[in-house]
This record gives sequence, structure tokens and C-alpha cells, in this order.
Amino acid sequence: MIYASILSSYTVRVAFKRDVALAPLNVSYGAGVEADVPLYLAIKLDEMGVAEIVDWDATLQPGDIAALKYVERRESYPSKLPDRFYPRVKLTMYLLSKRGDLKTLRALAQEVRELVIERVRKMAALVAARPDVVNEQSFLERLEPEERALLTSVYTAVVPFILSVI
Repeated sequence: MIYASILSSYTVRVAFKRDVALAPLNVSYGAGVEADVPLYLAIKLDEMGVAEIVDWDATLQPGDIAALKYVERRESYPSKLPDRFYPRVKLTMYLLSKRGDLKTLRALAQEVRELVIERVRKMAALVAARPDVVNEQSFLERLEPEERALLTSVYTAVVPFILSVI
């Protein structure tokens, strides 16, 4: 899916524990070097034990998401999320799982699920009621890149359906 490729393209800072040559990418890193690599690669390198994710500022807490949900419920348009929100969620969930903090992982997953459902509901309702909303800059600025891709999919599914039954 396009959403996963957008999500995985964000970069994360890692510290290499040993020398690594990534031939397909035509790059190599020495032990002790820190570098920004795509999220999917950072997770894979961490799983392999050759690098450690050091981008701790990117992590989120369930309380952060609860605050976003509160704001989301009060607005008619989707609210503006923090920069790199979905990659930060993915990274946080990976790190919580790695640490074995299942209680926090479950709480975070539930908070994110509720927030995403609310945002998707708003997008679908807005597209169904006002298809031209997809051209409104003020609306688009509130969406993360993954959500803009979803919006395109929703638009191409909902609008022709509505037009076919009217």
C-alpha cells in the first residue's frame, strides 16, 4: 500500500554498533557512526543488532495521544497532528514492543486507534458531503502525508458511488 511506503520513507537516527555495508543502497557505515536512515531500515538494523535507534525525541506517550483525541473531538475538520506523527507512532510501538512494555503498548495502540477512526470518519463524511474539500488548502494542511494518500482513495471511491446513485 502507498501508506506504508510513505510511512517507511521517514528517516530515523541510528547509531551503528559495528561496520555495515548496504550494497543495494551503495552506502556503508562504520561502528560508532550515527546516521539518518529510513524507518523501515532503522527497524531492520535494530532487529539485526547492528544498529541502535537513538531518535528518542520521536517517541510518543499514550497521554500525548489522549490530548490529541480531545482536540480532535472538538473540531469539525481533522486537527493538525504533530510533524511525522504516524512514523513516530510506528517507532514508539516498535520500541515499546522491543522493551516488552506491553501495558503501555496496548494503551498507546488503543489511543491511536480511536484517534485514527475519528480522523477517517471526518474525512469520509467531508468528502461525501463536500467533494470539493479535497482542493481546500486549509483542509489539506491539517492532514499528514499518509492521510492525504488515503483522502485520494476515499475521494475516488466515494464520489463516483454517490454520483452513480443520484
